[in-house]
Amino acid sequence: MATGSATVCDDPVRRLVRRIFSPNHAVMIKRRFVATLLLAVPLSFPVLAHAADGGAKTNDDDPSINALGIGVNQILKVLQVHPDSASDSCIGALKEMHAAQDQLSKEEGHENNQDVDVARDVTASTMEDVTTICGTDARTLCRESAGGNPTLAAACHALPHEED
Repeated sequence: MATGSATVCDDPVRRLVRRIFSPNHAVMIKRRFVATLLLAVPLSFPVLAHAADGGAKTNDDDPSINALGIGVNQILKVLQVHPDSASDSCIGALKEMHAAQDQLSKEEGHENNQDVDVARDVTASTMEDVTTICGTDARTLCRESAGGNPTLAAACHALPHEED
């Protein structure tokens, strides 16, 4: 029986299963899955121009929201090439931006709503956070690996310039 138990521990399938389903590996898979969803959804529905597609809003009545949305979407194009490059803080900022955009859409749906300006300010602030946080991740990716991938190089070239 001792020989049988040693053979079970040496079974390559069991080692693989243990490795794949170890707690640290499960967290990594979950993080990659969330990052892929947050970054890949905008490519699935390119004709939509608001938060429901996963990208930043670009069809608002406020031109400053639209300008920020264009910059965020350019950053997301870079990170979509390699979703693992998005940091946890970037993913968190994207979640906050989507929540703010959802709230703005709700506020815009009501006539004579005085809270629309506040919702726009919050949305603009979260978009600026995404531009700063995710922009850093995108620029790091561009510096490290843009030369080998033409799609990434084109997306990197379109990135908004950093403000000093």
